[in-house]
Amino acid sequence: MAQRSGRVREWIGRYLVAELAGLTTALLAAIAVTSWDPDRLAIAAYASALAEGVGFYAGFLIVRYLREDIDGPPRRRIAVIVAAAVVEFGPAEIVDTVLIRPAAMFLASLATGNVIVGVLIGKVVADIVFYGLAITSYEVLVRRFLHRFRRHRSVDDYGTTTGAPADVPPTGPPAEAPTLPAAEVRLSQPPAEVPPSRPPTGPELIMDLDVVTDHFRRFTDALPGVAVHFAMKCQPDPPLLRHLLSLGSRFEVASSPELATLTSLGVRPSEVIFSNPVKPWWHIRDAYAAGVRRFAADSEVELAKLSRYAPGSKVMIRLAVAPAASDVPSEGKFGIEPDEAVRLLVAARAAGLQPWGLTFHVGSQMTDPRAWQEPIRDARMIMERLAHSGVRLTALDIGGGFPADYGQAVPPIEDYGVIIRSALATLPYAVEVLAEPGRGLVADAGRLETTVIGTAERRGRRWVHLDVGAFNGVMEALETARQLVLPMRDHREGPTAPWVVTGPSCDSQDTLHHSVSLSADLQVGDRVTLHTAGAYTTAYACAFNGFEVPTIHYRGGAVLHPTAPLTTPRVLTHR
Repeated sequence: MAQRSGRVREWIGRYLVAELAGLTTALLAAIAVTSWDPDRLAIAAYASALAEGVGFYAGFLIVRYLREDIDGPPRRRIAVIVAAAVVEFGPAEIVDTVLIRPAAMFLASLATGNVIVGVLIGKVVADIVFYGLAITSYEVLVRRFLHRFRRHRSVDDYGTTTGAPADVPPTGPPAEAPTLPAAEVRLSQPPAEVPPSRPPTGPELIMDLDVVTDHFRRFTDALPGVAVHFAMKCQPDPPLLRHLLSLGSRFEVASSPELATLTSLGVRPSEVIFSNPVKPWWHIRDAYAAGVRRFAADSEVELAKLSRYAPGSKVMIRLAVAPAASDVPSEGKFGIEPDEAVRLLVAARAAGLQPWGLTFHVGSQMTDPRAWQEPIRDARMIMERLAHSGVRLTALDIGGGFPADYGQAVPPIEDYGVIIRSALATLPYAVEVLAEPGRGLVADAGRLETTVIGTAERRGRRWVHLDVGAFNGVMEALETARQLVLPMRDHREGPTAPWVVTGPSCDSQDTLHHSVSLSADLQVGDRVTLHTAGAYTTAYACAFNGFEVPTIHYRGGAVLHPTAPLTTPRVLTHR
């Protein structure tokens, strides 16, 4: 039953887009003919059938060209896909177009007196016959035909195709085998997978700058007047930073090397906030020399460093935030209580610094917009108490934590805007409001293309090894105890089974998830896509065990890295 269900899902995925395209063109043709002459039902029926065929095959061929991983240049891919389509639909099309479909549409239109209803009813009847023939051709002939040309076919050491495809049963009588225990029989059989003839290009992170643009504009629309300072730690790649700069974003840094990256792109240091509450003194010195004047702190020791190495600078005091239900919760490393914040802001003025404002962070991937209400209430109380000491703050940094969609619905940014704006309206006086979004702006823009380097069955569980793991691209799997999982999809799109998905290194902790539904017949060389991968992937990645970090490719947008070689218009590659 599971296998049959998987086959049905495969057929739906194979034909759905083409079917929708065919339905649309059929209805448009029927409407066009009957608008010209309402009594021409027979002509309308044939026009609908012809138009449906054009729309159906156009949609089908386009989708197959995008999805079929055929080995060789584009001309070879087109030739193979067209040949397979002829075999798959040829017999069905002859019977359908000449007889079944126009007859069904004509008779249904005649019976109902309504050409639109008749076209729809006739289409359903004709589709039953059509798909019965087409699916039979696909299962009997086309599946085997396509398998011969896909990149995951089995090859010997000389690059020559060997043996039958993995999903085609062997022909001829089986050879006699010696009587052995079951375990020995399994070990004596040849491997189920043979490596491809050439290695893949390596893991790739594809970033869509148009998605970044959309998220940035939605964020600024939801929180008008809030100054966006992109959190560099999320994704510090220069082409992305340049694109955000073009959108009007400012930036938040945690170190002087991050600041150096920004200044090399033309970012003015005076517009950067250095919001790491604890900094090496030489980072403070270098940032101050470069022109940074806004720093965060949460202790007297940090105030002393700022007083010495960044005299006269503006200071934000970091508030502690009560634990909340974020997917990547804050562990309490930074932040102090309101009473201590009042004392430090008064002390900052005595140390020759400017008590500029307050800052907090509710925790990354915060899925509850109400999490901002309590720290903003604390800020209001602190502002009222400071007024009695003659200190008037001019800024409030509401931090980051805005979430991305990892396969589970999250509130839209507009919901966050409503709640945060309402809380800000309760402050005793107007201040400059800053935010430090990272994940919420760029995570959805990225997809990580990986390659299967091995599969195995161990103690009754299927394991798939990818060329990307926790250490060279998906560190958040370990950071969140595998609670934050990038949505995964393999390119086979066949009947599924649960897999343990793990990385390439020899470290046993290098596992992304213990149960992901992927195609049951995954093989070495297959591609697996990890979605929502634009944040904290390459930023965390290192070449542990010698496995390479993903190469970054950009699509969309109008800002390109000036030194990166272009492969196609508006596409660039950057490591």
